Amino acid sequence: MNLRHIEVFHAVYSVGSISGASRLLNVSQPSVSKIVKHAETRLGFPLFTLVRGRLTPTDEAHILFREVDDLHSRIDTFQRAARNMRSTSEGHIRVGVLPSLALAATPMAIARFRRQLPLVTFEVSAIHHDQFREALMSRECDFVIGHAAPPDLEIASVPLGTGRVGVLFCAGMFPLDHDTISLEQLRHHELIGLAPSVAIGDLVGPIVSAATGGAPAIQVRSVFIAAGLARSCAGVAIVDEFTAQAYVDDTLHFRPIAPARTFDLSVRHLASHPLSRLSRSFIALKREMLDTAATEGERHVGCTNAMVAHQH
Repeated sequence: MNLRHIEVFHAVYSVGSISGASRLLNVSQPSVSKIVKHAETRLGFPLFTLVRGRLTPTDEAHILFREVDDLHSRIDTFQRAARNMRSTSEGHIRVGVLPSLALAATPMAIARFRRQLPLVTFEVSAIHHDQFREALMSRECDFVIGHAAPPDLEIASVPLGTGRVGVLFCAGMFPLDHDTISLEQLRHHELIGLAPSVAIGDLVGPIVSAATGGAPAIQVRSVFIAAGLARSCAGVAIVDEFTAQAYVDDTLHFRPIAPARTFDLSVRHLASHPLSRLSRSFIALKREMLDTAATEGERHVGCTNAMVAHQH
C-alpha cells in the first residue's frame, strides 16, 4: 500500500462509508472506490464487504488499521511541522542573545512581533558571546544575536545593525545640552571599567585607559553591574546603548562617546541550517527597530539640546 492507499483506507474505515470518506478527503466517491479496489488488488485480500447494505471492515482490515492509525498520526504530525516551517504566521523560535540585548532591545522586538503574530512562541536564552558557537552546534538555539565575529566555515552570519558605546551617568555629572561626551570630559570623573571578558571590553578598555591614565578604581565583569553602579552614582559607566536603554530615566542619562566608538551586530546560525521564513521575518523586524531607535535617539538628543538652549 502506498501513502494514498493508506489515506483513503484510513478515511473509509474511520467514517464507515465511501460517501463519508469522499467528503472527508474532498474527492469524488468513484475515486475513493477505485483507490480501495486498487489497494485490495495490491494486498491480495478484501478490506471491506457489504453486509445488509453497509460497508463492513474485514478481519484483515481491523488488523491493518491498528498499524495504519499510528502511521497516519505520524504523517499528520509531519505535515503540521512542514506547514509550520512554511508559515510566517505561526511556529516556534529559539533565539540566543547577548545579556545586554536581553534587557530591553530583544524583549521589545518579541512583544511587537507577537502582537502581529500571536501564534508564534519564543524560547529566549541570554548567552555570552564566547558561548555562541556552542549554543548553535548543540542546537540549543536556532540563531544567536550579538557582536560580529571572525569568519567560521560552519557558522553563517547576517548583518543586523550597529551599536554605539557611550557614557551612563547620574544627573548633574555632565551638561545635558551636549549630544556627546569627550575623553577630556571623562578625565574629571571616576570611571567604571569592564573586564576584557565582557563583549565590549575591547572597546571600553582603551577609553578608560585614555581618560584615567591607568587602571580604573572599579572594574566589573558585567555591563549590568556597571549600570547598577552608575545608577548609584558610584562612578561613570562606559556601556553599550542597548544596556543603557534599560536603565535610562529622569535621573540616569546616556550620551555616546566622541569620537564615536561603534560595533557591528549580527545574526549567526549554522551554515547547514538556513533560517526559517519565520526567523527571517523576526530578524527583519529587529533590524527595522534598531534603525528606528538610532534615528529616534539622535532626534531625542537634538530636542533635548533645543530645550536646554531655550531655558538659557
